[in-house]
Amino acid sequence: MYKVEWDSDSGGILLADTRETGVGREVRPVFFEELDLLGFDRYWHYPRVNEPLLWAIGGRKYYYRGELIAEAKGGGLFTFPDLKIYRPKLSLEPVDVEAMITRNGSLLQGLVQRSLRFIYQTYAQQSKNVDIVAVAFSGGKDSFVTLDLIQRVLEPGQFVVVFGDTGMEVSDTYRAVEEAKARWPHLAFYTAKSVKDAKTSWREMGPPSRIQRWCCSVHKSAPTLLLLRKLVGKASVKALVFDGVRHEESAHRAVYAAVTSGGKHKTQVNASPIIAWNAAEIFLYILGHRLWLNRAYRYGATRVGCAVCPMASPWWEIVSWKIYWEDMRYFIDDLRFYAINMGIYSQDIDKFLEEGNWKRRAGGRYLPNGGNRVVEQIKGNDVAFTLRHPTEDWQEWAKTLGHLTLTGPGQGYIEKNGITYPYVMQRNEHSVTVKVSDLARADCDTLKLFRAVALKSAYCCHCQACEVECPTGALAIANCVKVGDDCLRCGQCLDLHGKACLAAKSLATSEEGAKMDSVKKILHTYQHFGMEKEWLASFFVSPTDWFGINSLGNRQFEAMLLWLKHAELITSDSGKRSLSVTELCEKLTGRGADDPLTWAVIWTNLARNSAPVQWYLSAIPWGATVTKTDCVTKMGETYSQSETTRRNAIKALFGLLTKTPLGGELGLGEKLEPEKRADVLYKKGWLSPDPVAIIYSLYRYAEKTGRYDLTVSELYESADEGPYVLFGIGRETLEGILKGLSARDDGLIRVNIVRDLDNIFLDRTRKAVEVLDRA
Repeated sequence: MYKVEWDSDSGGILLADTRETGVGREVRPVFFEELDLLGFDRYWHYPRVNEPLLWAIGGRKYYYRGELIAEAKGGGLFTFPDLKIYRPKLSLEPVDVEAMITRNGSLLQGLVQRSLRFIYQTYAQQSKNVDIVAVAFSGGKDSFVTLDLIQRVLEPGQFVVVFGDTGMEVSDTYRAVEEAKARWPHLAFYTAKSVKDAKTSWREMGPPSRIQRWCCSVHKSAPTLLLLRKLVGKASVKALVFDGVRHEESAHRAVYAAVTSGGKHKTQVNASPIIAWNAAEIFLYILGHRLWLNRAYRYGATRVGCAVCPMASPWWEIVSWKIYWEDMRYFIDDLRFYAINMGIYSQDIDKFLEEGNWKRRAGGRYLPNGGNRVVEQIKGNDVAFTLRHPTEDWQEWAKTLGHLTLTGPGQGYIEKNGITYPYVMQRNEHSVTVKVSDLARADCDTLKLFRAVALKSAYCCHCQACEVECPTGALAIANCVKVGDDCLRCGQCLDLHGKACLAAKSLATSEEGAKMDSVKKILHTYQHFGMEKEWLASFFVSPTDWFGINSLGNRQFEAMLLWLKHAELITSDSGKRSLSVTELCEKLTGRGADDPLTWAVIWTNLARNSAPVQWYLSAIPWGATVTKTDCVTKMGETYSQSETTRRNAIKALFGLLTKTPLGGELGLGEKLEPEKRADVLYKKGWLSPDPVAIIYSLYRYAEKTGRYDLTVSELYESADEGPYVLFGIGRETLEGILKGLSARDDGLIRVNIVRDLDNIFLDRTRKAVEVLDRA
């Protein structure tokens, strides 16, 4: 709230009631433990005492009695920062804390009185409307100040203190909690903790990230509300929670109101007594009232939270790994495993972690249990949801939609808003398919709720985040989901601040599975899996049912879906939610995965839609021999994505060529020395091409260019598709095939190849897919 000035007499700071002067940035005391940790003892002499020795601004600039004497630059999780010493050989004297507190007494007392008045008035206004009043206690500096202020206003029986134990705290935080209990033995302390330990949650939901911040809901908010329910003996609880949130902490919190209702949970009111305080005022209060200071601050931490946190600053990571590595080790090992799955080389993993690249995780790609487990298909007016490896009973979650009536095993109907939706369930070995009649005609809100139920049934890991949103307590989640008869069908459990399910949001993958470089060039990686012949054969057995009956793992399934889309065998609606098979798929299904023409058609379409295939055709000449390493390096000339991304894309491409007839039988990437583990591919070309594949590729090229009058010369000189680019067919061979096709007189193609003429005439009323009917 106040500005800060330097006090040269005490070596401390002075609060200034002015806008004209003052430091104006976050100021914190610096103790000998931090100086020892970073290596300042090589440059200065100082006593090992409890009092601060100097001050830091912005975490890294060190001031002694108003003078900048050093700066810490760089550094990270595994790296110490560089120290810039501006005043070497100093002898530091401790801050005269008593004198500093005395000089700040009047301004600090005014600030304290405003906070005490806020607590009194907020309690008076809100307590009669809630079931319980609680103080959120984290063991950090802000929560110590908040709790001390609360207990000065309210009687012990008027509130409880709740420590939200995430299971990821540093050891000094647990000590701080015990110190708080010892200081205020008359207060009722409780610990709120998820039924799942943090290690299990990381394994089930993936590492938290700045995008997927499931951790706060699962390990703090939800356990706290469940504890408060238990304390008041009610299925749903209205709570007033005092917290230590401050505007200065972040730009996001800078706009918070002092009292918010329903922000975190619909039944919770949050009040922040110190929201206008700055860090200097917090430390002055702690030092003046001799409150316990979490030792992490003495090592240099500006904020104390979970040992490994996606929102943590590099400065926290510098401190935490050096001091709390035992508290961090499991989670760091889990991030190393994630990096390995991404394809990061072992020698680059520490750099990957230190640069915080794991914090950008947006979905479940590269996680063992990641991937899209829900496939939606619209069939007329019906919508079918295929749930792959579901974790919960769809019918149980469906009770939250409306009144559910069973008419037989795996079938029934749901009544919602006066409309009846019959459903039938089909259980397969690895999935469950639910077909809901007339759902395609439902309004968008209803369809959204049905989709939410599908996601929850497929992904639910019983984190209880949605359980606390239920206003009646009808939803119970422990080892399994149970929806009671008192469910209001309000939908609150199906919408967690825009997310249907935290696990689904964290584990699902984006539709395309691609990385975009700085110039917006897409590079598909297919999670480094190439399509395999056996996968396609399985798909052709029953394309519409394959989504539910295949036995692929989640990541393989995601890769195969993308290959099928790029081969134009399946398509999705404009919202990329509902999948359906194409006319081309129906035609190729009859030919099967053993027919070379099937693969030639697939290759032709991949050349249009798949970035790795496009690159291979344009960058690697016919007759060349290449290795994976060669391709990864050369791809860097075209794509600016990381080496890891390029390596994954090339691995998928090599898998496609070596595990299907494309590589060997069609000669598009024949594996040399197959007995060796390392792949060396020879881009030989198709020596005995199917004429139907040739004419199909010509029609595809014509559809792309909009020109149906072509020349043989352009196919070898300027075309980016066509028989030569796709299959490496020699000109003489191609001309012979074209003459033969023209002689069939079926109207698909005419050629005039004689002397200096090389014209090709296609029928612009025909489509490429029709060629397969006339083969």
